[in-house]
Amino acid sequence: MKILKIILISIIGLGVILFSGAYIRNKMVGPEGWAMDDTKKYLRLHLKDPDSMAIRSSHTVVRVNPSTGAKNIYICGHVDGSNSYGAYGGASRFVSWSTSESGTFSLVSVNLEDPEDVEVSKRVGMITAFEKVYWAPHCAPEAIKQSS
Repeated sequence: MKILKIILISIIGLGVILFSGAYIRNKMVGPEGWAMDDTKKYLRLHLKDPDSMAIRSSHTVVRVNPSTGAKNIYICGHVDGSNSYGAYGGASRFVSWSTSESGTFSLVSVNLEDPEDVEVSKRVGMITAFEKVYWAPHCAPEAIKQSS
């Protein structure tokens, strides 16, 4: 009976510790951390080999609406994954957009640059639609001023 009591207390104690750890981590990372977590989940779903995903670089841009306090969270970066032959083919740019307002959080969109569009844009000497619509305004605002 004493061993059963020790096992039961250990199981309950472990559950409390795990739940507390998850709760504390969730509070510490906040909306920016949640945005990165959701972005990684989305990117893994869209790669040929999700386990090989490597985010080569990323940065977060947070814009707060002063009147409402709502946050727009943009995560910009380069993601790479292995192809059918197991080799990394080169990183593609991505832009993730999330919102956080009044204790709610939602991932709005994650957009990946199409490598074929990049090749075509290089040949014709123009920027891609991805660059104009997603990358320049949210990740490199100075780039849009130069191209306009």
